[in-house]
Amino acid sequence: MTNFRIENEVNDSYLHQMINLDKEVFQGIDIGSFSKCKEWLSVNNDIYTMLLCKGKIIGYINFMPIKNEFYQKMKSGQAKDCDIKRKDIEEFNNASVKCLFTSIVISKEYQNTLAITYLWSGFIKKMKSLKVNISNIIMDCVTELGEKFAIKYLNAKFICNSSTGKIYEGYIKELL
Repeated sequence: MTNFRIENEVNDSYLHQMINLDKEVFQGIDIGSFSKCKEWLSVNNDIYTMLLCKGKIIGYINFMPIKNEFYQKMKSGQAKDCDIKRKDIEEFNNASVKCLFTSIVISKEYQNTLAITYLWSGFIKKMKSLKVNISNIIMDCVTELGEKFAIKYLNAKFICNSSTGKIYEGYIKELL
């Protein structure tokens, strides 16, 4: 029996814990800001899937539907996920949407454990419950772990280099 639990309802405490995880794994502009994350949540409160262990956030996914214009900027390496504004985000709906993985983070303590599998399963369950029709997914990978994730879970292909990482595009076979 595991102590892992999936949570989808974001509160300020969880948001601060996610930003602290960012600081553990990322650098510079790849670390989320509280105000930016709150801005994104004000448009779509379904963008986060969080993994808790013993009441503490140990991993999370930030995944959001975005408008085609921003998607194309990401795909060409002209924009970073931290550039996304309210106007670029859409709601999850039954229409075909293009999505952006902004973050997939697991605490260093839980990397190379079942934590990523548990987080991924919770994310897939959430997306299925939302009945999301995803046409394309883009991801700016800034770590080697992110690249491995994109290839394994998103069947992603390298598109181009970004200012701090590599752009990958893929799909989620569990949602086809």
